[in-house]
Order: sequence, then structure tokens, then C-alpha cells
Amino acid sequence: MAKAAVEAAKTLAARVLVVDDNSSMRTLLVHALRRCGWQTEEAADGWEALTRLTREQFTVVVTDIHMPRMDGLALLRAIRSLARPMPVVVQTALLQPTLEGLLIQAGAFRVVMKGGPIGDLIQTLAEASAASAPTRV
Repeated sequence: MAKAAVEAAKTLAARVLVVDDNSSMRTLLVHALRRCGWQTEEAADGWEALTRLTREQFTVVVTDIHMPRMDGLALLRAIRSLARPMPVVVQTALLQPTLEGLLIQAGAFRVVMKGGPIGDLIQTLAEASAASAPTRV
């Protein structure tokens, strides 16, 4: 993993919202990100995430695709319609080219395999955080 990108994201005070209906997976990811120095919050589904996004500022969202009430695709579309949308990294256990294409077309920053190497996800989040940082003039 590119340590410089991860350190740069942390200095940007990046806030990550982790969205997953599987509480074990969500807790594992939140703790792993916090151990790496990321400011991390959580939501159990897309609806809860969207509610938090209207009240709080986040740099990047990492979400599961299959969830009750509001799935990851509906959440992604809702985020894209916000006044200040942030990058969304979508995790899925069933990485299929058709689904990946649909998610990218809908505005996902990247689609990654759920449960894949944490280093790869952290690198992706660092890149997404850097992409969402305001440019300085």
C-alpha cells in the first residue's frame, strides 16, 4: 500500500462513513480504520447513512451494496444528488462486471471486493479522500 497516500489522507482529517447491515463486518472495518488513524463513523443501512449525511460532514463513504431499506446503489444515487457529494467506495461480495459497470456509471469512485485485503481498501479510501479534498489556489 502507498503509505504516502494514506498519511496524506489522515492529515486531511478525512472522515469515513462505513455503511453495512452486517454488524460484525461493519464493526471490524470501523476498528481496522480507526487503528490506522482514520476518523470513522458507522451506519447500519443506506437510510441511516443518508440521514447522517444530511447532518454531518464526511470525506468519503464506504458502503455495502446489499442492505435492507435502502441498498448501496440507491444510497450512491442519493449521495450523487447532494449539494456536496463525496466519493463513494462500494463493497460487494459478488463482484460481477455488469454490477460493477452499473455502479461506476452511477458515480461510484471504485468498486471493491468485500472482505478483500484491508490494505487495498485503505489505499482506495486514501485516494478517494485525496480526490474529494478542496484544491488550494
